[in-house]
Amino acid sequence: MAAPKSCVQCGKCLEVCPLFKVTGREELTPRAKFFLESLESGEVLSEKDFKSLASLCLSCGRCAENCPQNMSGPDLVKDLRSKSKDFTQTCWDLWLRSPGLLWPMAAAGSKLVPEFLPEPFGSARKRMQSLFAKRVEPWAELGPQTKFEKRRVILFKGCVGRFARKDWAVKAEQLMDGMGLLRAEGAQFSCCGSSYGSAGLLERQADSRIKNIKVWKDADCPLLITFCVTCLKGLKEYSLEDFAGDAKLFDKWRQALTPLSSLLLDAEFKFLDNVPAQVAYHQPCHAPVDDTDRKLVELIGGERLLPVQEDLCCGFGGIMQLGAPELSKEVGRHCLAQLTKGMQPGGQILSGCSACTIQLASLVKDEYFAAHWLDILK
Repeated sequence: MAAPKSCVQCGKCLEVCPLFKVTGREELTPRAKFFLESLESGEVLSEKDFKSLASLCLSCGRCAENCPQNMSGPDLVKDLRSKSKDFTQTCWDLWLRSPGLLWPMAAAGSKLVPEFLPEPFGSARKRMQSLFAKRVEPWAELGPQTKFEKRRVILFKGCVGRFARKDWAVKAEQLMDGMGLLRAEGAQFSCCGSSYGSAGLLERQADSRIKNIKVWKDADCPLLITFCVTCLKGLKEYSLEDFAGDAKLFDKWRQALTPLSSLLLDAEFKFLDNVPAQVAYHQPCHAPVDDTDRKLVELIGGERLLPVQEDLCCGFGGIMQLGAPELSKEVGRHCLAQLTKGMQPGGQILSGCSACTIQLASLVKDEYFAAHWLDILK
């Protein structure tokens, strides 16, 4: 039996940790968390203090990609959170379980409260307004599209696309219809499970996976189309165990996962009169290696596209929106400062992640705009 891997304190995670990059606080890094976790309880910090410190993680996963030991800070934090649930997790659980009720109520209520509120209420107010806001008008019109006649598909709308930005889901369906795809109707997926997992709500995550697999199976296992890269990541993380050991079905699931943007790369576009002078692409932390969202934005943006920066985290961080909103904002503001460097007023920041879009839209200055790439398509 192989010995368990341990952190060698090489510091490779410091090179990529967004929290360290913005704050310079090494105690927030994966290296510090792994070091403290290896000590006897109470040797340096109390167990309570350590768990509080360890919970300050954006779950971006950059450390795992850079670690020679393949160790993951988010996995450590997820495990700790699952063993020590607190009030913040209870609130996050409720928030994710009742989006159809709570999200519209919170958005409506945010319009009635004062503009300047203490944290976490100040950030929550702006985020609620961004969650439902549509600030960018379409400026690229799709030309003739590649046809995929009689290919059966099902759309995974995600929580944001289903309960807040329903216009994204409608536009995605229109694009799919234009390509001749046969959409399964009436399917109601659950959360992809990614937000539950990073928050340590592992039972909720498992339930979501089981429900989503059933919806897909009941639709006779068609292509599973997504327009949010974090949802795509969450769906890719389903394991053989989630499929009750059915390797054939599991393999079929993996092959079915398809980013919507990957189907649009052969399309032609024409531009409307309101096309912005400059566009930036925010590459989400959870973007796949073959980031077809980026390829699509590069195709549409052309010479308007500013150089893409691959090392920026928006700072959303899931449950950190409740537990440490000030850190989330600090990382988000750093990200925006880099994305808008040299950008003229009226420039637009596009992304393919629902959470990144909400975070950036809630923090962006008035002279710029942040949107999902679906927003710009007519």
